[in-house]
Amino acid sequence: MARYMTPVEASEELGISRATITRCKKLGAPVHYVGTCGRFYRIDPDEFSAWMNAQGETNAREQARKLSVLELRARRHAMCG
Repeated sequence: MARYMTPVEASEELGISRATITRCKKLGAPVHYVGTCGRFYRIDPDEFSAWMNAQGETNAREQARKLSVLELRARRHAMCG
């Protein structure tokens, strides 16, 4: 059973700031809206932390790809003299 928390409660439980939760929400983090205006939302901390971990893995893969591009650039420059 999912337990939904306010952003302030979730920030305390997850150990992150309220601003970080807002930034993650803007990036597509899973939140559950309450009401019809879309202003109020609740967060399932387990689902939110799983999303953050997935984002970390994605960023790590992108970083590895960037490093390999830099290595290819260095090799190209070494071959050209």
